[in-house]
Amino acid sequence: MKIGKNIIEIRRAHKYTEEFMADELKISVDEYKSIENDDVDITLSMLDAICSVLSLTPVELLQLNEPTNGIKNYFFNHSDNSGTNIKIQGIDQKEVRKAYKELYSEELKRIPKLEKLLRENNIPIDF
Repeated sequence: MKIGKNIIEIRRAHKYTEEFMADELKISVDEYKSIENDDVDITLSMLDAICSVLSLTPVELLQLNEPTNGIKNYFFNHSDNSGTNIKIQGIDQKEVRKAYKELYSEELKRIPKLEKLLRENNIPIDF
């Protein structure tokens, strides 16, 4: 299976250079370029190392270009958090916004009720 294209796509999403990746993997830039160009077969340990640098699992890297019913948006940070947001096509965004507004409005109505209950039961309110 050729995965060089997937590696390039995620590396670029991170704004990592080939030099950075090679340095992190402790290999030469030429060796790294051979991996991205699918000129060499990589070992499982190298696949694992690449995925570690890119904050992915091997499965996520391998399945990157499989079709989905949405748009994948990968996010990464330096606190070892990563994930995938998938925007499902066909959902009316106006309906989503309307639902959020209704939910927010209902939550705002609950605040005075909770404050009243706290006061009636002599529970201090510390904001």
